[in-house]
Order: sequence, then structure tokens, then C-alpha cells
Amino acid sequence: MDNYADELSEILKVLKETPRGMSVSDIADKIGVNRNTVSRYLDILRISGQVDMKTYGKAKVFFISQRAPLSAMLNFSSDMVAIIDSDLCVVQVNDALCRLLKVNRDEIVGKELRNSPLVGFDHPIINERMKNALDGEETVDEIKIFRDLEERYYKIKIIPTVLNDSSPGVTIMLEDTTEEKRATEALLESERNFRSLVEEINDTILDINDAGDLLYASPKIKEITGLSAEETIGKSFFSFIDAECGERFRAAMQSARQNNGSELIECSFSVNRDGGQGGERQIKMELSITPKFDEIGMLNGYRVVGRDISARDRAVKGLFKWKSFLTSIVDNIPSMVVVKEVGKGTYVHFNSAAEKFFGIVGKNSIGKMGFELFPDKVTEFFAAGDRSIAADKVPVFMPELTLKVNGSEHVLKVRKVPIFGIDNALEYILTILEDITEEKRSQEALVAQRDEAQSYLDVAGVMIAVINTDGTIRRLNRTGCEMLGYGEEELIGADWFMTVVPKDRAKELRRRFEEAISGKISINQSAEGVVVRKDGKETGVIWQNTFLKNSKGETVAMVTSASPKN
Repeated sequence: MDNYADELSEILKVLKETPRGMSVSDIADKIGVNRNTVSRYLDILRISGQVDMKTYGKAKVFFISQRAPLSAMLNFSSDMVAIIDSDLCVVQVNDALCRLLKVNRDEIVGKELRNSPLVGFDHPIINERMKNALDGEETVDEIKIFRDLEERYYKIKIIPTVLNDSSPGVTIMLEDTTEEKRATEALLESERNFRSLVEEINDTILDINDAGDLLYASPKIKEITGLSAEETIGKSFFSFIDAECGERFRAAMQSARQNNGSELIECSFSVNRDGGQGGERQIKMELSITPKFDEIGMLNGYRVVGRDISARDRAVKGLFKWKSFLTSIVDNIPSMVVVKEVGKGTYVHFNSAAEKFFGIVGKNSIGKMGFELFPDKVTEFFAAGDRSIAADKVPVFMPELTLKVNGSEHVLKVRKVPIFGIDNALEYILTILEDITEEKRSQEALVAQRDEAQSYLDVAGVMIAVINTDGTIRRLNRTGCEMLGYGEEELIGADWFMTVVPKDRAKELRRRFEEAISGKISINQSAEGVVVRKDGKETGVIWQNTFLKNSKGETVAMVTSASPKN
């Protein structure tokens, strides 16, 4: 036999016919090949796993291997396996790899790598690894594969392999490490988060033993106290707090241990600028003390979470100072201020002006209902405003309230304002009352004076008009309305030049009016002119003009009178 593959087949055939095994000499005699050649062929078959050998003394007996077929063994593995020959053709794949690629084995086996569904492995780096495997080098790498729009991680092993025909090949094994990778990343992320939490939170974390010695301090202690963790570890925690705080801290430790819970206390932490102990710098701290127990319930120390509340302490003091300042302002403003608590319906604050006006003593009136403090008219008036506030939750301007107090009639302007809590719930209603009696009287006097002046204008036998600086009519007397044929309400606010002045002269007269208002030219105090009536007829008039100025000497309007020209 010239073809060694045929001779290998012949050896396998005679061994199958003799299950108890045969020696090299027996096989050589059986197939007619010399003993040395048979021995070499048997070595090839043993390496490929097709033949086993047992030794009996000096005799070597060969028989067909009882091992499972390679394809069956491959399918036992949950890893994805492909066997490639030296020509980069696929020799064998297992079921796991076929499921990954969603193909049948027949679509892969026997094809070149680059022309098979395994074309993804035809990559320069993987090709280099397979080349090294053919030279006997095993490699392990990690790769990422996108599968069903999902990124998955695999460990890829490329192992040198001897094929059935004794030719070199490689075995590619893919192990899906996605879940392991995710678990590892989640663990690392959790560790990073925990480390970040410990290092970045505003609190410092301390571990102490039952005697109060510091066993651990998080890096945040440096930022809070100026002492590094190394400077504090091994020292007694009690050396940083005064005796009074020390007693409270020991009591909190005992209570936390007995109740198996946490205790919260505040104390001052003392350090000096050199980082030693002393009283040069006081840090107000809030300390949470929690006992730590081992697996069998034995106490093995305490965890102390410390927070620097110095700023909060200063803020509380500042807030109290600011509150006192605001209370002082509210108490001394001329307006009356009354505050009602919505939940209980009782009054909780009165400023000095309110106390004086209503004749009540604030400290004796706190917590009382409206009917206990005010006249019925005031109580009903306030209640109506409170209902509006409760419904709409927006500030309300109440109608003016006329009230007789101590024999005198007063007019009050009332405003109610809602005050909300941190949960946006209505908690208080602020009532601000302003006594506008004198203002009201002044307004009434001013209206009377205006009406009196208007009556003087109305009885005048000439037209009198007040024209604003923008050319609109501010006021026109009765004679003027009759002369022009308009009602007063038709002219007030109308443009003088568009309404009363002839169209062919309106532009020129407006220009001269604006220049006179700005002081560029002098106004003609007396002049002849023409006015246009509502019916379009023109009437010749003689004008008398002057400017109306404010207290600063600024021109605010022009007063003009017109009498019919004879």
C-alpha cells in the first residue's frame, strides 16, 4: 500500500476485528507491512486518539480507542468550539457555536474560514494567533461581539491541535463571559461608588473600639478638621472633645449598644492649627454613633459618622438674628400687621400698630380666635378674605373697610397674603391694614377742588382746552364742547391736531407745537386761527396760549383758550 491513509484505515479495520487487541508484529503480519512502518502508523493513531495501548510486561498491545467521538465530546461543552486545519478550512464545530451563528453544521464544516459563517474570525489579529497556534503556541484573548443588537464579551482560546490525519490544526474555543464581565464591572462600579461615597460625602466616617480609640478615619476628616487620617488613627476620640461632650458621647455609646440602634448627638471637636489637640479651633459636629457586632453577636466597636455643622450652627444663629431684625421692622412699621394660623384658625402675631389700633395686648392675644379679639364687623370681613385666600391661594386686595374706633370713623385699606410651608401647603394668612382716613379725606378735598375748577371753566364764555405734550386733549370745558359740536367724552384723549385743526395746517401746527414744547421756539400767546367742528364746518377763532409747568419748571401741557372771531 503506497497511500499511508489507506494503510491507517487498514490498521483500524483489523483492530476492530480483534477487540482484545494486537501486537505490532500481529498487525504487521496481518496487513503485510513491515513492523517499523506499522509502529509509526500506530503512534499517529494514538496521537489522534483513535487507538489505545496497554503494556503487559514487555509486550505492547494495541486496540481501538473506547473514547467518545470528537464531535460528541465537543457538544458536551457549553463553550463554542471550532476546529480549523492548516489551510484555514473548518473541520468541525459544536452545537453551541451553531446556535450562536444560527446556522446548521453543514453550512460551516468543510468551508474556508473566510467563505463560511465564521468569516468574523478572518481578522488579521486572529489570523496571527492561528498562525502561532500552528507553530505550537496557545493564546487567550478577550473579544466583543455584537449579537442581536447586544454587545457581548467572549474569552477566545486558540489551541494547537493535531487532526485525525496527524496534520496540524487549531481549536478555537469561545467562552461567553458577558455575565461575568457585567458582574465584575458592577462589582467594580459598586466599589467605586462606595469609595466615592466614603471619600466625597460631606461626612467623615470613623471606626472606634469600645475604649474610644480611633481605628479608621475616612479622608474627609482632613477637610473637616485639618487632621489627616494618619494623624488621628490610634488616638483616643475623647482627646478631641471636652469633658462634657465626652460624658454625653459615652452615654450615647452605651444607649446605642443596649438598643442595637443609632444615637445622634452634637458636640464640639477641638483642634489647633498645627493639627494637635487643643482649643484654638472649635468645630461644631453632629455625630451618629452605631454599634458594630460580629457574626456571633459580640460587640467589636462603633461606627461614627461625623458631620461638620459649624456653618449650619452659624446659619441658625444668623437666622435667629435676621428673624429678630424682621420682627423689629414689622413691629415698627405704621401699617397694621396681623398673622393667622390656618390650621387652628387662631391669631399668632400682632405688630405694635395693630395692638394700638384695636386696643389689644399681643402677648395676651396669641392663640385666640377672631371673635375673641375684634368687633363682629371686622371678624366677618376678615373671614371673607380668608375664604378667598384658601380658595385661590393668591394675595387679595379687600374692599375698603370703614370702621368706627374710639368714636372716630376710619377707612382701612386691607390686603391679605398667603404664607406657604415647605410642602406648599397654606399655613398662615398675613393681613396688612393701612389706615387711609387722612388720604381719603385729601382725595375727597382734591376732587372737590377739581370739580370747583371745572365749574369755573364750564361757566367761562370761551373755549378752554388743556393739551398734553403728546398732542392729546386732557380737558375741554363745556363751551369748547358746544363750539366744536362734540360731547366731552368724545374729545378727552383724542389727538388735538387730527380732530380740531384743519387738515391742511395740522402737520405744520403740530411741528410748531412740538418745537415750542421743547423750547426751541417761543409760543404765540395770541393768534388768529380756525377750528374744525364735528360736522366739518370751520369756525374762525382768536387763540390765547400759555404753558402749564410742574414744580421743576418742566412743561407738562399747553392751556389754550379760543373765542369766536367777530
